[in-house]
Amino acid sequence: MKCLVVGGTGFLGGAIVETLHRTGEDVTVLTRGKTNRKLPDAVKTISTDRFGDLSELKDVHFDWIFDTCAFEPKAVSRLLETVGASCQRYVLISSISAYDTFSQPNLNESDPVPDATADDLALANSLSDEARGSALSYGESYGRLKRACEQTAEQILGDRATVLRVGLLIGAGDYTDRLTWWVRRLDEARGDRKRVPAPAPYERLVQMIDVFDVADFALKCAQSKLHGVWNVTGRPQPLSEVLEAIIEVSSSEAELVWVSEKSILKARISPWTDIPLMAPAIPEFRYFLEVSTQKAEEHGLVCRPLNQTLNGLLDWDRAHRDRAMTSGMDTNQEALLLE
Repeated sequence: MKCLVVGGTGFLGGAIVETLHRTGEDVTVLTRGKTNRKLPDAVKTISTDRFGDLSELKDVHFDWIFDTCAFEPKAVSRLLETVGASCQRYVLISSISAYDTFSQPNLNESDPVPDATADDLALANSLSDEARGSALSYGESYGRLKRACEQTAEQILGDRATVLRVGLLIGAGDYTDRLTWWVRRLDEARGDRKRVPAPAPYERLVQMIDVFDVADFALKCAQSKLHGVWNVTGRPQPLSEVLEAIIEVSSSEAELVWVSEKSILKARISPWTDIPLMAPAIPEFRYFLEVSTQKAEEHGLVCRPLNQTLNGLLDWDRAHRDRAMTSGMDTNQEALLLE
């Protein structure tokens, strides 16, 4: 099949490209050229901004389109008006953030999702083309605008559109550092840094998925013509199990010190950003990492063992220790909690 991967040099986009290439598909990548990722030799590249000149895509037929970086409805409509008429399957990477609020567990694809507001759309329209390509530019509007992307795809393509509401992605090359910070910190835990604070309770649930497991399911959706909306992430598991698994694969000397949420907030240390994998301590995010994936599992979603992902992530991070972390506690914050 002739495939177009939009954002094919990114974290998930790159995994989709490698998966398609491995199965023998004819792959073209649409990229802005901002990410220096080596692609397989047979993969073709078109370098342009999706809000810029798309003339190179006109009159080109693609059987399958995988769109990993649409953050507002115009991004979807502009692409599909150019190349969507004859495609068999359009797979849009959305986000579980589309649900907007997580005050109940096991959210599934039939639960209500809020529409984008006029203010959300105005924000998107106010951004420069450069800023439109970054998820961070959309702030609190991110989830609602993802829903607008979903609706646009469904309106244009109907049953030829597949929407994957993807959860927290992990694996080698993860630029968010939400799991990578823990891998590096625990791997380096020795001497006077052996004791590592962790957010209690130890049975706190987290939910993540290897980026290549998402890529495999995206391919399955194209092959099997699965349409509609799908939650795509892993099964919830206790944070304690994740951290102990990191300690095991890295042969770490770390000693976990479980600190109460009250103490963390009193120290003005922020969940999620300062303490990765700790969901924000507000009712709207209580079950952020506990959405249902039953539908996808029944149709072929398979998640690899955590240790397999951790081994690859650990090897990658050890080779990139000069790279600064984008999230996680500093030594002063850790000292406050260890007191």
